[in-house]
Amino acid sequence: MKRLLKSFKTELRLNESQKDKIRRSLGICRFLSNQYIARNIWLYRLYRRGILDEKQRRFVTANDFDKYVNHTRKKKFPWIDQCGSKARKKVLVNAEQAFRRFFKGQAHFPRFKRKNQQNVKLYFPKNNKGDWTIWRHKIQVPTIGKVRLKEFGYLPQGVTIKNGHVSYEAGRYYV
Repeated sequence: MKRLLKSFKTELRLNESQKDKIRRSLGICRFLSNQYIARNIWLYRLYRRGILDEKQRRFVTANDFDKYVNHTRKKKFPWIDQCGSKARKKVLVNAEQAFRRFFKGQAHFPRFKRKNQQNVKLYFPKNNKGDWTIWRHKIQVPTIGKVRLKEFGYLPQGVTIKNGHVSYEAGRYYV
């Protein structure tokens, strides 16, 4: 039996503390993504110069970089903990996928994420029973709380949601 997978995108009406939390989390994810790309550029340049041989890896996996962040970077940058761990991990996995596509010849070399060209999204899985609950005029987003929707009745009520993304585009927040 196949299940129908559907996605909806709607605008959020956030208060200032929720906006601040999302902006901070997006900045942390962008920072980690850029750190991951910089680390892999350094390794790739070593490989191209012949310093690394074929047996050594040309790039760090997202799992290894996440361990590195958890053990060493958090001492330097304690503010990294202000972002959810799943959102941080998803950004690193997406960056790893970009490197894998590059090495297979399917895409260009991954680029750094810029603040003015926002393409980083926050990923939130459903961890608890109350997460991603939809009412007519609001939605329960994990770690952010209940958020008002700009369009009432657009999202279907009573459906099972497994995960979601929160994004920021042109001064507006979307889920």
